[in-house]
Amino acid sequence: MRLSAEPLSVCSEPASGWITTIQRFSLHDGPGIRSVVFLKGCQMRCRWCANPEGLNAGSEVLFHAGRCLHCGKCAEHCPVGIHRWLDNVHTLDRSRQCQGCRLCEEGCPTGALSVTGEKLTPDTVFHRVMADETWFRQSGGGVTLSGGEVCMQPEFASQLIQQIGAEDIHTAIETAGYASWRAVQQVTSVCDLILYDLKSADDEQHKRYTGVSNKIIVRNLERLLQEDRRIIIRIPVIPHFNDAPDQADKLLMLIHSLTRHRPAFKHIELLPYHRFGTGKYALLNKAYAWNSSTARVDTFLEAAHKYDIPVKVSGTLVS
Repeated sequence: MRLSAEPLSVCSEPASGWITTIQRFSLHDGPGIRSVVFLKGCQMRCRWCANPEGLNAGSEVLFHAGRCLHCGKCAEHCPVGIHRWLDNVHTLDRSRQCQGCRLCEEGCPTGALSVTGEKLTPDTVFHRVMADETWFRQSGGGVTLSGGEVCMQPEFASQLIQQIGAEDIHTAIETAGYASWRAVQQVTSVCDLILYDLKSADDEQHKRYTGVSNKIIVRNLERLLQEDRRIIIRIPVIPHFNDAPDQADKLLMLIHSLTRHRPAFKHIELLPYHRFGTGKYALLNKAYAWNSSTARVDTFLEAAHKYDIPVKVSGTLVS
């Protein structure tokens, strides 16, 4: 695995980006009513990830096996041989790369197949999200770019953000910060708000459960704070990973050391663990590695109080 996220798009070519979906009317990813554009591709492999369809760039097939009639129509349409019909049984060869033609999805009589992943221009995404312009203006909302990892596609992301911002619509990005400083700066320099994920202060633990070191992540956060970028630090509270009292204290102590006397830092936001994404793993024929219990949010609330750090839980301010 590379040390940090590298651009998927090339600056000399017209900007385009891989996205999975656009979620409308979100209330939890920045102020007001928002549309969240989920970009596709991520360098990290967090074991509890709720969006496995966003990990790899390119198109992928989601297969609802219980709906399949094993009629073979998808195999007839697929130009690359992902779908196979052997002995009257439908199987998928996931070693082959889906081209995103959606012929299988369109030809399936029961909706057993859906394709995730579109390569779009900033202009196309701009027109899709601006369909809700009235809601953005009335609520003080806007558009948030999430992932996957936004900083893997800095040219696409920065052009889209600038196009939206030119209409005086609020823009935000959610990033895990595991990217080159050049990519991080390119995207963050043009947005109004940064939602920065921070998972653990323990580097060895971070490597073990996310696949990467946290050193680049912490360094990029420190540089953003020095540049007075408006930042909310988001912490996914994960049982048996970071919710023990010593782990919570260590992480909040790090945040305190980085953010004190930094007026652009607003607060931390705790995101309690959930299992909402587990069904997607089955659709992608992947194993879910973190079917765990409820996270202990109280350990973070106690540590936040100890270090006098403003904190929200799922968007609710805690005094």
